[in-house]
Amino acid sequence: HLVPGKEYTVKGVLMDKATGKELLIDGKKNTSEATFIPDESTGSVTVEFTFDARYIKENTDIVVFESLYSEDKELATHADIEDEGQTVTVKIPEIGTKASIDGKKEFTANGDITIDDVVSYKNLTVGKEYKIIGVLMDKSTGKAFLVDGKEVCSEVTFTPETADGEVTVSFTFDGSAITKDTEIVVFETLYRDKTEIAVHADIEDEDQTVTI
Repeated sequence: HLVPGKEYTVKGVLMDKATGKELLIDGKKNTSEATFIPDESTGSVTVEFTFDARYIKENTDIVVFESLYSEDKELATHADIEDEGQTVTVKIPEIGTKASIDGKKEFTANGDITIDDVVSYKNLTVGKEYKIIGVLMDKSTGKAFLVDGKEVCSEVTFTPETADGEVTVSFTFDGSAITKDTEIVVFETLYRDKTEIAVHADIEDEDQTVTI
């Protein structure tokens, strides 16, 4: 029911369904608008909202509220926090790990040792480059496991072809550094564009642990 040839503006704001309040990205609300002149009384116009999703720390339902204006007068509004048509869901990347040595959870030190940590990931963006950086931890101390006074670290850079999948991070070190039974826990951190977006670092997690 618009008037063809007359200028209109649609103004929108992103809302957080969980709170019912404006979605804040880096402390700021996210708004957008589009000005158009319809050729017919009925039609559609697209309003785009661009933001850095790395500021969203948990799965979030985002609802778009829109208002239609003509000459600064509000003519119509669509602002229903429960409307599925107005809603999109942003899911947060997750990682989990399973560490082993030659497929085993226990291993006897004998020469070089390689711990393979299979990192499962969820909700990544297909085609974007990610990096996983891992470090070995000594469960008994809760601190980094040291070989010749140095931490044992490893990293893998990958570009996922699917949102969910797996990648293996391997750690190789001299087993002679171990002089007593030792539980080693693998801590992993996922990065995108040098920004930390997911961490799996639970010193009590059996899946992340191997015993040497």
